[in-house]
Amino acid sequence: MDKTNRISGALVSSLLILASLLVSGAVAERLEISVDEAYSMLQKNPGAIILLDMRTEQMYQSEHIPGAINIPLSINTSSFERGIDELEKSKTVIVYCQAGGASKLAADLLVQHGFERVYTMAGGINAWKQKYPTTLTAPQPTEARPGAIKAEPFTLTSVDGTTFSLSDYSGKVVVLTLILTTCHLCQEEMEELKALKQAYPDLVIISVSIDPGETDDNLRNFKERYNADWLFARDTARVASTYQGYVLATPTIVIITPKGYLSFRKVELVPLEDLKSAVERAYREEGELIPGGASEEKPMIPGFEAVLAIVMVGVLVAVQRLAKRKR
Repeated sequence: MDKTNRISGALVSSLLILASLLVSGAVAERLEISVDEAYSMLQKNPGAIILLDMRTEQMYQSEHIPGAINIPLSINTSSFERGIDELEKSKTVIVYCQAGGASKLAADLLVQHGFERVYTMAGGINAWKQKYPTTLTAPQPTEARPGAIKAEPFTLTSVDGTTFSLSDYSGKVVVLTLILTTCHLCQEEMEELKALKQAYPDLVIISVSIDPGETDDNLRNFKERYNADWLFARDTARVASTYQGYVLATPTIVIITPKGYLSFRKVELVPLEDLKSAVERAYREEGELIPGGASEEKPMIPGFEAVLAIVMVGVLVAVQRLAKRKR
């Protein structure tokens, strides 16, 4: 009997030790980092990190860290657990709450669901916004300089069936991209735009195919291929001729300020850092197409050079014909 009790005691002790190791191993996967460490990780490799805001949807909508996704955690954790099961488990997760306490429960649930690298952010968003920007601290628009050119209005229907107008996004910076799905540089620009959208979640991106033979199905497949989460539409409103003039080339990037002025235009592959710089200037109602900005000598209306050249040639021909008649 004593021998049996000793064996049973040893077995119970072993099970307790094993359970302790398992629990400690699970807890060890959830590490707390400072906001500085979180910021550094996001700057170095943003594509490999999921920044997760576990607060309520209302709190998220009122203010959050740029690039964060929202999966609210409530007393009933089933909705949160369903949400995190749709995330990529191979990625690192940084989860935050308002002050740093509640995110620990969310992190433990992430670990239980198979995420290997899970971090909580000490102090939550309260600590973050003492040093780094949130969606409430984005650059504030200022008055545009005299002579700035208003972006021409247009209305399109996206490949998802949503009808929208440029005026719907008044107060936001809009990045208009004119593309061809077969254009190699347009395909490269997609990755730059995805990173730009991650850096500025409130940014509006509109990609318009200028191919007259484009179909919604083909453009939708193009959007899905790059997992792009912004508007795609066929050019049914002569957007290309309005913003490019008579010379159509892709990719064309046009950036419009919150007050609706043209700020930036390039007909080339634009690197991410240049896009960020142009967006920052657009928030301030500045840019190379606004008087007083860089390259002020450039025409402010796309296609203006070509139109002016044609007009001048026409005037010259008319003068020559008039001179011949007088002879």
